[in-house]
Amino acid sequence: MYKHLLIISLILSSIYATSQEKFKIFRENETSKHELGIKPFYFVHHTFADSFFMTDLYKQLTYDDMTSILTEVYNGVTEKDKVNVEFHIDKPSDARIAYFFNEHDTNGKQFIMLTNFDNSTRRFASNPDPKNQLARWYFIKDDKMVYRKDKYTKEEEANKMKGETFKIIDYYMFDDNFDNDKKVKPLIDNLLSSPNESNLNKMYGYLYLSEYYLLNNDFENAEKALLKLSNVFEKSSDIPRGYALIVDMARTEYEILKRF
Repeated sequence: MYKHLLIISLILSSIYATSQEKFKIFRENETSKHELGIKPFYFVHHTFADSFFMTDLYKQLTYDDMTSILTEVYNGVTEKDKVNVEFHIDKPSDARIAYFFNEHDTNGKQFIMLTNFDNSTRRFASNPDPKNQLARWYFIKDDKMVYRKDKYTKEEEANKMKGETFKIIDYYMFDDNFDNDKKVKPLIDNLLSSPNESNLNKMYGYLYLSEYYLLNNDFENAEKALLKLSNVFEKSSDIPRGYALIVDMARTEYEILKRF
């Protein structure tokens, strides 16, 4: 249903702009202090990647910029109030991202991100085709924000278990089945201690180890895991150089949460 939504008009009550005017934040409720109850880790994990990396906006934003934006969104979105962000881009259109809450009849509470980014052209458009428009919606379950494709099913669990170990780690860490949370750390430890895992799998193992520590607010060990992630990537000639983006994203997630 959300692919048919139009970009929400930016007629809101408050505006925040950087000194460089790279972006403006429009909040309807300037005094709210995060009423949705989502744990910061899950919120940042999804929104930083989908807002900044899927759109290439990360190329023009600093860690402080991204933290400022997401902090305003985290505190500003309520069950009634939305937050819009506008980024200055010369051509073909400025970038616009809307964040808001929705109560779905079947799926319950949802957090929604809607943009004017066209997936087919990988550019922001004044009037994007709804079929190609980048949108994300996440279910809110207690303090977790869960991407719609990560909802737990036994069939999907079985499918993930047939693949590489890191795929089931990712699934358990971010699905909506809280019983799976306790399985994450042992799986990471087994992956990293196994002599048979590929360098790429070890790289993913350190990625999820870092995220496990971030989830538990252990920034010291999260950074240690990040350094091991970087070392595996830099020293492994069999890992394609395109995976540098994973290293960059892992560092960005850490830096945002450290500032959050």
